[in-house]
Amino acid sequence: MRWTFAQRAQIFGLAEAAALTPAQFGQAVAQAPMQPEPREWLRTFDRLLAFGGALLLGAALVFFFAYNWDALHRFAKFGLAATALVACGLVALWARPRDVAFRAALLGACIATGALLALIGQAYQTGADVWELFAAWAVLMLPFALLSRSSACWALWLVVVNAAMLRALPQSAVWGYIDSLFHLRSLLAIAGLNLLVLLMFEAFGRVLVGEPRRWIPRLAAIGVVAPLCVAAVAGWFETAFRPGLVVFAAAALAGAIVYRALRQDIAILALLSYATIAVLTAGLAELLDGRSFLALNGLGLFVIFTSAAAGWWLMRLHREGRGEEATS
Repeated sequence: MRWTFAQRAQIFGLAEAAALTPAQFGQAVAQAPMQPEPREWLRTFDRLLAFGGALLLGAALVFFFAYNWDALHRFAKFGLAATALVACGLVALWARPRDVAFRAALLGACIATGALLALIGQAYQTGADVWELFAAWAVLMLPFALLSRSSACWALWLVVVNAAMLRALPQSAVWGYIDSLFHLRSLLAIAGLNLLVLLMFEAFGRVLVGEPRRWIPRLAAIGVVAPLCVAAVAGWFETAFRPGLVVFAAAALAGAIVYRALRQDIAILALLSYATIAVLTAGLAELLDGRSFLALNGLGLFVIFTSAAAGWWLMRLHREGRGEEATS
């Protein structure tokens, strides 16, 4: 008899929730070992080496061009980049769909696409802004991400989309009223973009990602909470950022309700909890004289106690969730 990964998780969840006695847990261990089997280790290393190799080969291509830029003719550069892109496509066609090699090859194709676009922009000096390069890269790599249904491809796509937004906000005429990246409306625009991605993956995650992982929604949640947290902290000190306090409070409350009652996600709850602590700490620093000795110690104690309380609450939710999942 062999325990599957899901069965081992259920057994450990029951044990953590005190739903299993030590004797019952010992009986489960006696039936089959609890440690991962060699094939599971091989599967893990297979993924690690495949995606790590794709990332390293993509980085090698970029740094090769950077080091030999003056020594290579433009057509040689285009030929190498196009060869890398075609090679990744051929590997994806050769591999079985949804296999590790298939997804790793499409990740390499995503990286090669960005390298090829960068070469075009540098060789011909089209006059396009940097954000347009990132936007074009995000659009062109979108079919690869949809085909791969890989969290790695979607994570790269999300990073590129945010890079395009970060470069577009301070310089593009399209955003005429946004004159600075750290303007309140700029921070709200970044948060809004990541909120759309978060909603998209919450609604269609099973279609967009092949395996039930929560990495992309959590990355998108960071993109939502981080700029709102910056806006809220600045709201204590700058009048122009005061609406950021209201937006952050509404977002934190809505997120707590959704990811506590409707779809429990400890990681996102932790993100919301500690971002709230950061905002409240900034408010106390403004209310008190942050330069005095007593205020500094009071702020330190506040951070310690609130962080400890948040950690205790999150750990309790995690244990309750593991117990409910195991008994269901």
